[in-house]
Amino acid sequence: MGLGRSLLFGSLGAVPGLILAVVGWAISGGSEEWGAEMYLACYIPFFGCIAAGMIIGWREDVPGMED
Repeated sequence: MGLGRSLLFGSLGAVPGLILAVVGWAISGGSEEWGAEMYLACYIPFFGCIAAGMIIGWREDVPGMED
């Protein structure tokens, strides 16, 4: 169950990651030329949201934590 849920949450995390990447690209100037600074604005938010979704999905359900 943990792996399937992790993949699902990671896939769902791509949606806000894509939105954050587009916002970061627009804030950084939206240049057509790709430079090293674009990694910070575009790739880190996208893959960061996917990684966060996978970590949240991978966690085990602990009884009593939702009090």
